[in-house]
Amino acid sequence: MVAFLPAGSFAMMSIEKEKELGRRLLEEIRTQVEFVDDQEVVQYVQSAGEKILKLIPDPLYQYRFFVIKDEGVNAFAIPGGFVFVHSGLLEVVDSDDEFICVLAHEIGHVEGRHIARRIERLKRLNIASVAAILAGVFLGKGKAGSAILATTSALNASIGLKYSREDEEEADRRAFQWLCKAGYNPMGLVTVLQKMQRMRWLGTDAIPSYLSTHPGTAERITYLEDLIKTSNCHVKFHRASRELRRVQVRISVFTKDPYLLIGRYKTALKDSPGDEYLQYGLCLAYLEAREFNNAINELNALIKGHPKRLEYKKDLGVAYYLKGDYGQAIDVLNNYLKSNSKDLTARLYLGKSLLAVSRPKEALKSIKDVYYALDEDPRIAFDLGRSLAALHQEGEAHYYFYQFYRWKGQLDAASYHKRMAIRLLPKDSQLLRKIGESRDESDENNNQDPISPGGSRGSGLGSSYEVVHSKKF
Repeated sequence: MVAFLPAGSFAMMSIEKEKELGRRLLEEIRTQVEFVDDQEVVQYVQSAGEKILKLIPDPLYQYRFFVIKDEGVNAFAIPGGFVFVHSGLLEVVDSDDEFICVLAHEIGHVEGRHIARRIERLKRLNIASVAAILAGVFLGKGKAGSAILATTSALNASIGLKYSREDEEEADRRAFQWLCKAGYNPMGLVTVLQKMQRMRWLGTDAIPSYLSTHPGTAERITYLEDLIKTSNCHVKFHRASRELRRVQVRISVFTKDPYLLIGRYKTALKDSPGDEYLQYGLCLAYLEAREFNNAINELNALIKGHPKRLEYKKDLGVAYYLKGDYGQAIDVLNNYLKSNSKDLTARLYLGKSLLAVSRPKEALKSIKDVYYALDEDPRIAFDLGRSLAALHQEGEAHYYFYQFYRWKGQLDAASYHKRMAIRLLPKDSQLLRKIGESRDESDENNNQDPISPGGSRGSGLGSSYEVVHSKKF
């Protein structure tokens, strides 16, 4: 058994206060960054995190994972169980081991309550100020954090919020235990740290935020290597899984100019005509450029060349949906789901396609299953609300629109839908009880009379649904 370092003797903030700080910090981060909302990417990260969380007897929080669209090789976790991964990190890892090791380390910081240990020295500041400061610390010098650091960098240097070497060792030791139990190779954390050091020596700007908030890199590498040598951890070498390779291609396409990528992929395929992932990247680049027929032709070629790679049939169904050929999308996705019923991306796009052809009852079942499979992920709530609105279940529709706009940080829209949900939901509704149990920034507007955007009283899903909810997210 590996001993953990003792916590500080001073009183720490309560778990509830940590949750509040986490929510405020999430709002602060959301104003500064763009998230990658691709379902397959998010699901890969969430699944990797859950492999660690299931080994923790009683996690402090219900964890949620986010991918920030930023080339920095960075990851961080904040109080309340929110874990953030920069897209740049996903692009440079060479195996699932490396990525899961980073997540385990960040979860170790949260479970060790390292920010809470240090927050006592900030008692003179309110939660909002602390949230802004922490956002600047974690987002660092890259594009994602520059706006915050412009106003808080001097304060960051004086308050000592960054992790100590003791914090780093405790997080590493926690992660080491979990990784060994899960059968992953803790050496992955060493190899990631070595990559970061090499990139720093080469002078790239993509690195500083992680290394500046996680000190003692050289010492960490040494004691982790010693720990691995002296432990009874049975490690395995994992190559990059197909899921990781797909995610890396998707990240590359979704964070770069698709028109430039089309040219690059075509050129690369001339030298390596059989490269499956170059072909896949070209398909995705065509989709991002809205060249749907080219994308569909390339996907059909991939399916023909790799008949056992059933996931390309899912991609084909999504391509038909994006093209607006909803009947074809439904046929392809239904056929794919016969042998891949747990694929949440396919089920989500099946629901979207069913909704587009006015089959809201079937759409609701498919989308609702995805929503709850992802622990009530608010990113799915928009389509859930659309399905309920089409079925004239106005109170529930407003509740899910409220959840979605709250997540987006669009507080006026969130406040409106919250008021309408309170007005229209039955008094004994479980959703109404959930609203009563939560308070957020949209509450300040809740004393306004719930009037629909058109100015008339009613369900509020008339012009609001047609105008606001017609956007593609």
